[in-house]
This record gives sequence, structure tokens and C-alpha cells, in this order.
Amino acid sequence: MTSSSTSSARFPRISNHGVPTRCWCGKGITTFGSSTAENRYRQFYRCQIARDRQTENHLFKWIDEALIDEIRMADAKHERVAQKITKFEERVMEKVKSEIVRVEAEISEKLKEKVNLEIARVSQEMKQKLKIATVAMVVVGAIVGIWISLTV
Repeated sequence: MTSSSTSSARFPRISNHGVPTRCWCGKGITTFGSSTAENRYRQFYRCQIARDRQTENHLFKWIDEALIDEIRMADAKHERVAQKITKFEERVMEKVKSEIVRVEAEISEKLKEKVNLEIARVSQEMKQKLKIATVAMVVVGAIVGIWISLTV
């Protein structure tokens, strides 16, 4: 801004960003209103010592510029936080996906074990039933053989 550069020459700025809280001299900051024709009523930050001793190089900053600095700093911080959140989400999703794969593999293995156990149980049961059926057939065959030999 042209107006701030004119006033900056009269009150050189200390390098700071955002809304200042203290001057380089350690004094607190006060707000004042400009009385120049160029910036009539425009508010600025200044320490009381600098207001009384205008020849000294103390903090000077227009309030509107300080607020714009604050907004820019907040935007930058918001962007950094958003990037960190995105990276965190990506890491969480990677962990979730790998955990899903691990759980699916574990479930698949346990299911295979249960299926194999059930197949073995059914196979054993069928063998027992087959033995009983075989014995029954032998007994029936023997009875039929005896009956045929007695009736002939």
C-alpha cells in the first residue's frame, strides 16, 4: 500500500508478523488512530514510548495489515493441519487395510480347520455306519444261508 509505505518511512517497522503484543523495547502495544490526511482515522499499533518519542525506532503496524497477516498465518497453519490430517488418514487406512487382510487370512485358516475337522468327523461317522451295515449284511446273509440250508 502506498499509504503504509509513506507512514513506514516516518515510523520504520520492526520485522514481525500478525498482531503484535509487545514492542522490541518490551513495552505493551496500544492502538492509536492516524491523524494524517493520507490515513485519517486509520488505526495502528504502537507502544506508548514510541508515541511520546516519535524520533525513536519502535514498533509500528497498521491494524488492518496485522489482521491480514494473522489471517494468512491462520490459513497457512490450517493448510499444514489439513495436510497432516490427510497423511494421518492415509496411514490409518493403510493399517486398516492390512488388518483386514490379516483378519481375513486368519478367518480363512480357522474356517479351513473347522471344515477339515467336520469332514474328518463325518468320514469317521460314515465308516462306523458302514461297519454296522456290513455286519448287518453278514448276519442277514448268514441267516438267509441257514434258512436256505434248512428248507432245502
